[in-house]
Amino acid sequence: MIATSFMFCLLRLATGLVAPEQVHLSYGYLPSEMFVMWATDEEASSRVHVTLAPANMKSQWAVVEGECWNFSYGNPDGLQIIHRVNLTNLSPGQMYTYYAESNGKNSNLYNFTAMHVDRSWTPQFVFYGDMGTYGSDGPPIFSHLKKEVDNPETAAIFHVGDFAYDFDSDGGKNGDKFMNMIEVVAAKVPYMGTMGNHEIPHNYSHYLNRLTMPTPKSSRFWYSIDIGLIHFISYSTEIYFTNGPVSDQFTWLEQDLKKANSNREKQPWIIAFGHRPMYCSNYDSNDCSKVKSIIRTKLEPLFYEYGVDMVVQGHEHSYERLWPVYNETVTAKNYENPQAPVHIITGKAGCQEDYGLCTDPIFESGGPWSAYTSWVPWIHGYGVLKAENSTHLYWTQKFQILGFEYDEDAIVVVQHHHGNYSRV
Repeated sequence: MIATSFMFCLLRLATGLVAPEQVHLSYGYLPSEMFVMWATDEEASSRVHVTLAPANMKSQWAVVEGECWNFSYGNPDGLQIIHRVNLTNLSPGQMYTYYAESNGKNSNLYNFTAMHVDRSWTPQFVFYGDMGTYGSDGPPIFSHLKKEVDNPETAAIFHVGDFAYDFDSDGGKNGDKFMNMIEVVAAKVPYMGTMGNHEIPHNYSHYLNRLTMPTPKSSRFWYSIDIGLIHFISYSTEIYFTNGPVSDQFTWLEQDLKKANSNREKQPWIIAFGHRPMYCSNYDSNDCSKVKSIIRTKLEPLFYEYGVDMVVQGHEHSYERLWPVYNETVTAKNYENPQAPVHIITGKAGCQEDYGLCTDPIFESGGPWSAYTSWVPWIHGYGVLKAENSTHLYWTQKFQILGFEYDEDAIVVVQHHHGNYSRV
């Protein structure tokens, strides 16, 4: 059923409580893989017990060994032992029951579904950026996220930067609080991320230690993954502001996009996501509000040339939907066979700033490319993305006031000519 990894955690007999906390999933390098991660307060064994769902007392449980490491840099007061197990040889579309175990202490039981590989599978994906822990029960959208992951159509959550506000706050204890908070959703569906500016401290150590993404050997700052009919690309916007490996990412992006375009028959849609937007209407001095946006200057021509269908971003604590746009020029005020990428900003999940108000106001349109905006402080939300088939892509932004859903913004992108936009 599942191949066992023979990477064992260095075991020191622990005397304290080592019960697994912060259990969460992420997709592996192959559709048949799934990473399981958690944290403990002392060194202990790293094991996942897994069986076919639904599990019962007569089920045959496989025990998969993993690895652990010490995470202390920038994390003096948080849990410092991070565990990771890679489940392999999973059957496509099969549901599994599992729990994490460290030195005989077990996590709760959870179910997950291994990735499907057939083209008839059309899952949905939850997107948001900029979410902290503010609120007695977590951010206002959190109760709705729990319902989304219980929907069998939901295949993953994508968090487009700025976690916890911040992972390293309170000596790392706030990072523990956030990871424990999201366990109820992230232990059921893969929690996929990209780094934002709030992950920069301590050389991104919290993002790189707390999360595992299917990154290439060249860097852990970017990755891509095929899920259903979509090729997802996670890119780093932060390297442009920290003297990071800009040319390396560009080279990787171009190679990845070339490969993705040769595979459009299988994954017709290309969705790129990074933290800082290329365009925005917010009244501030952020990069996206400038005429010569660094992110836009560096990446927009590449995304245009290789026909990226949609770019999802956060950073601005608002929601904004753009018309198809390239080089500040709107190609059409509709989404019928767009001749440029469609940009979405969904940074309204509920950050920690200003007592959770997270205000990045929009007083007027930043340009003719702005199609819809929402920025009022107490209105929060997240997006749901679904590729119904090779020609129809659905985006729905769900809004809440104090946790109660009240409205949504929805579009359908129809594209019959995937690929380089200049060819049209």
